[in-house]
Amino acid sequence: MPICKNCNKEFPNKINIEGSWYNLTGRKFCIECSPIGSRNTRSYIIKLNDDEAFCSRCKKTKSKDEFYSRKNNGKPFSYCVACQSEVKNLKLEEKLDRIIQMRGGACQDCGNVFPAPVYEFYSEENIFHISKARNMSLEKLLLQLENYIMICKNCSAIRKWEKV
Repeated sequence: MPICKNCNKEFPNKINIEGSWYNLTGRKFCIECSPIGSRNTRSYIIKLNDDEAFCSRCKKTKSKDEFYSRKNNGKPFSYCVACQSEVKNLKLEEKLDRIIQMRGGACQDCGNVFPAPVYEFYSEENIFHISKARNMSLEKLLLQLENYIMICKNCSAIRKWEKV
């Protein structure tokens, strides 16, 4: 017999309601906790106060102050601020790794291979700062970096020094 994830009671595999048989083997919750026709969601398991929200990434209940609010209805996003920041950083790293691999994976001046934070995108006029790439799509970023070369910070410093 299945066990309800909310009240931890056993419930039958099959039930007859008004002459119709229902197979309950795939359910997570009993009929009392989740009546037939309603949806089984985490709200049956997690009891939240009015000033709390649940982060679906770190699986913690936190204060609503630790979440960004939606503009249209004021409800909190599903990830807390800390988790959203982590996800953005991971996506930025993936984007940079992909661009570095598309550019050959090595400095264009010295030919050495370095970790992603060591590279700069350099042109004769200026240097493209990686912090600008955080909110750009990969396509937009590739268009932006079209006229830049990828070199390490050491070679970039040498080029700047030679210019002076």
